[in-house]
Amino acid sequence: MQPPRLFLSNIALTFGGTPLLSDANLQIHASDRIALVGRNGSGKSTLLKIAAGMIESDKGERFLQPGTTVRYLPQEPDLAEFDTIEAYVLAGLAPGDDPHRARYLMEQLGLAGEAGTKNLSGGEARRAALARTLAPEPDILLLDEPTNHLDLPAIEWLETELRSMGSAIVMISHDRRFLANLSTSTVWMDRGISREFNRGFAGFEDWRDRQLEEEELASHKLGRQI
Repeated sequence: MQPPRLFLSNIALTFGGTPLLSDANLQIHASDRIALVGRNGSGKSTLLKIAAGMIESDKGERFLQPGTTVRYLPQEPDLAEFDTIEAYVLAGLAPGDDPHRARYLMEQLGLAGEAGTKNLSGGEARRAALARTLAPEPDILLLDEPTNHLDLPAIEWLETELRSMGSAIVMISHDRRFLANLSTSTVWMDRGISREFNRGFAGFEDWRDRQLEEEELASHKLGRQI
């Protein structure tokens, strides 16, 4: 197996004196499609930002293979600096990226490039952010709630587009169907620790429930011994 394009090892992070991550690990190989799951407040979005290089952990290691390109989709895109949707989308391109692909994605997503950014709906802002993030066709896509504010046809289009791309993907979403349709492996954030399930989200919940049952049984046995 080829080495991972990006990995996080033994990540720990504390916010306001409260430990959020204590031993989080993430390996992203070429063509992976990873569902990053866990309860609200479990550190999923924070781990994604660490993977993107946006924030630093207190402990642990982040390694990105030289030359690997990464794009991050924020949960709340900020278009305030840009006058038009097209200006926002094109600003996400690096030298050598194809502006025609950016305009194609805007068209596919039903966006008028010349439209102003001041009064966009949540769905319009989300689609603009998707066009900006997907246009460069990076090696790794880090997607935080990509289906927020999207209707069903847009979600189905997004699934098809992501499958057709060669990018590795890590995705956080409350859309269980989206995760089940796309993911090939699952990373579960639980009490600050990551646990890996080497299958997609469709089989995750049964596996998770078995893990919790086994933990409870082991704890009960230990309590009886004490």
